[in-house]
Amino acid sequence: MKKLIKALGRGFVGGADFTQLITERFILEDKILKVTIPISNVAARQTPKEVNYPYRNKNWFSTHQRIYSHQTYVHIYTRVWVYLPIIGILPSSEYGMLGCSFHIRKAPKGVNALDNKALGLWLNQEYDEYYNHPEPGERGIGWNTKLRNEMSKHKTLDDETMQIQTNAYINASGYPAIPAATMVDVNNTQWVFFQLLKPNHRSRTDMYCLGLDEGHYLVVDFSHQVDRSDKHKKWRKAANQTQQRVMEMVSLTDYVAEEPQTLLTNDTSSAPQTSFGQETA
Repeated sequence: MKKLIKALGRGFVGGADFTQLITERFILEDKILKVTIPISNVAARQTPKEVNYPYRNKNWFSTHQRIYSHQTYVHIYTRVWVYLPIIGILPSSEYGMLGCSFHIRKAPKGVNALDNKALGLWLNQEYDEYYNHPEPGERGIGWNTKLRNEMSKHKTLDDETMQIQTNAYINASGYPAIPAATMVDVNNTQWVFFQLLKPNHRSRTDMYCLGLDEGHYLVVDFSHQVDRSDKHKKWRKAANQTQQRVMEMVSLTDYVAEEPQTLLTNDTSSAPQTSFGQETA
């Protein structure tokens, strides 16, 4: 009954349940990444987890890397939480989903990943140069250029109208300019905060970046996927709170030799995964 009353007050069920936590540990060369995080409320097949990430080994990195649009990275770990109506009528009635992923990315030559200002400038530059590349190609490279080329075929538009229409086209179907990266402090650690979003779109991606060494950095990626734009206000606040609390439970510390069993076995002593959890404020 308490859960029903709470759900009625919130306007949704699901989300992250902070009474059901799991702690994972990963070896990132000379550092230990410790993540304490709510279990997913989506039933999914569990794949074996890697514990050791020797990312400085070029061959290892290239073998394990993934490419998604403008980002090349090595995936570490992912958790997702869905937000649902109290009474689901249709099979696909989800309000939305919050995903949290941990990645390792390389910094380009000339950019010191331990310099937050330099890293933040690079993140914006990489995004801008990729989608505005003069030669459109695979995986979305030069996508904005492609849209501009399409608009240039409309010879009847004057210059001012053309610019307005082109900007609107990019805002709706392309990759418009994004906010400059900023610095945020979480538990006395300064992260580079980088955000991918579009005007008039409810979905967004928030990324927290932290240098591992001069050539690599850790990314904690929060994807806010809105499936029903008319209901996004019901769970947005809860998702933002989850994002903040998860970040507060992430730690990156220097590696200290531990007993093998501690490093090779992550803490899975929390309650078993359920179909749909309730987020605890």
